[in-house]
Amino acid sequence: MIDSHCHLNSPEYQHDYDAVIKHSFASGVEKIIVPATNPSDFDLTLSLAESYENIYAAIGVHPHDAKLFNQSVLERIKTLASNPKTVAIGEIGLDFHYSFSSYEEQKTALISQIRLARELDLPIILHNRESDDLMLETLHNELLPLSGGVVHCFSSNLFFLENILKLNLHVSFTANITFKNVNLDDVILATPLERILLETDGPYMTPPPNRSKRNVPENVKFVAEKIANIKKISINEVIEMTTKNAKNLFKLSTFLILFFLGMNLYSQTNEEEYYYEDEEYLDEYPENYDPYHRVLGIAPIIGTNTFVERYTVGVRNVSADGILTLGGSLSYRFATAFIAQASYTYAKNMKNIDALPDIEKHLLDPDIHQTVELSVLAMLIPRHKVNFYGILGATYFMNQRSANPDGLSKHYIIDNKVGLNTGIGFFLNFDLKSAGTLTFNGEWKVGFRFDKLSLSYDPRKHYTDPQYHVPTEVGSFSSVTRASLIWYLPFFK
Repeated sequence: MIDSHCHLNSPEYQHDYDAVIKHSFASGVEKIIVPATNPSDFDLTLSLAESYENIYAAIGVHPHDAKLFNQSVLERIKTLASNPKTVAIGEIGLDFHYSFSSYEEQKTALISQIRLARELDLPIILHNRESDDLMLETLHNELLPLSGGVVHCFSSNLFFLENILKLNLHVSFTANITFKNVNLDDVILATPLERILLETDGPYMTPPPNRSKRNVPENVKFVAEKIANIKKISINEVIEMTTKNAKNLFKLSTFLILFFLGMNLYSQTNEEEYYYEDEEYLDEYPENYDPYHRVLGIAPIIGTNTFVERYTVGVRNVSADGILTLGGSLSYRFATAFIAQASYTYAKNMKNIDALPDIEKHLLDPDIHQTVELSVLAMLIPRHKVNFYGILGATYFMNQRSANPDGLSKHYIIDNKVGLNTGIGFFLNFDLKSAGTLTFNGEWKVGFRFDKLSLSYDPRKHYTDPQYHVPTEVGSFSSVTRASLIWYLPFFK
C-alpha cells in the first residue's frame, strides 16, 4: 500500500512521528508522500523525506496559505524541487469553503505553481473544495505537466470526474468515502481502477469508529477495503493497482537510482539556508480539525445593561436602561462544540439619583450591580469562522441598593441572590498563527433571580410620602447586550 497524501509534517505528529512512521511500515504501508502546505513547513517536509528511505516530499503552497505566496516563495519551491526526494508540486489548488486567502491570491498561486510543475516535469497534487467550475476552467486553460497529477481527497460529482479523467489526471480517495453522511459510490464505480490512488490525508479524515482520533498511514487499508466493496473486487487487487499507479505517477520505481545520483548534485548546489517563522497548517475538514485553536481565552467585556424591577405592591415595573457595564471573562473550550465561561461584570446605576431634584441628589449614592456568572456556551457550527451559540448558566447577583429612609441615614442595602442566565451570541474568529486566535464576541444575555427582596419601604416613593413606609417585595432581572474581544492563548492547544 502507498499512502499518497499524509501530513506527517503536521504538529499532531511532532512528538511521536518516528513511532508512527515505523509502525505504518510494519503494518504494510510501503511508501508515504508528505505534501507541504506553506513556506514554514518546506524544510521540515524535506527533512522527513531525507530521513526515511520510503518517505517522499511534495512542495507547494496550499490555497489556505496563498496569501503567503510570492515570487520569492516560487523560487524557493523551484530550488527545493531539485531535491531528488521531491516527487511532486503540491499541495496546491482552490478552496472557497473558507476565506483564509482571497480568490485572486488562490488563483495566482495555483497558476504559477502549475506552470512551475510543467517546467520541471513534476506531477501536481491538487486540492479542490467548493471550486469545481473555476478549477476546471483553470486546468483547461493551462498546459498541465506531462507527468500529470492527482486530485486528492476527491469529493466532487461525476461531471467533474469526467473532466479530470479527460485531462489525464488521477483521483485519490481518502476515508471520507467511509463516512455515513458521504456517498461517493457512483463516483468510485465510474473511476477506472488504473486512475485511483489511496490516501489518509492524516492527521485528518480518520475512518470510523475513531473519527475523533488522529489519522495514521496504516488506516489507508480501510480506504482500499471500501473501494473493493463498492467495485466488488478483492482488496488485494485494489492495493496492487493503486500501488502501481502511485509508483508510476510519482516515478517511485526509478527513484533509488535517481536518489543516489541526485543527492550529490543537490548537496553541491543547495548551500543557502532559508528560515521561516512557524505557522500552523489550516485544513478544510471539520470532522477532525479546527482551523481556529481555542482552548483557554481571556477577554475584557463592555456592554449596556437594562435592569428591570417588578414590585408586588402596585404590580408595576421600573426599568433603568443604557447602564454601562464593564468586566472580564475566562473561557475554556472543554469539547468541540462547548465552552465553559466564567465572567464578572460591574455596573454603576445612576438612575435613582437622576430621578431626584438637584437639591436632593446628595441623599442617595449610585446603585451598584455586580455579577459572577458560570455559563456553558453551545456552538452550532464550532469549526467555522463565524459561530453562533446558545447560553445557559448560573449567576450570583451582588447588588448594593442605596437607601435613605428618613433623609438622614444614607446607606447601602446588600442584596446578594442566586439566579440563572441564558441568551444567544456569536463568535467571529481570526487566526493569529503562532499568537493564538482572536475572537470578536457579540452577545445578548438575560439574568433572572430566583427570589425577591423584601423591603420595609417603597423606593418608588419620596421619603416624605406616607406610602413610602409601606413594606414591599421586589423581583428583578437584567438584560445586557455586550461585546468582548477574546484572546485564546497560543500555549494551550
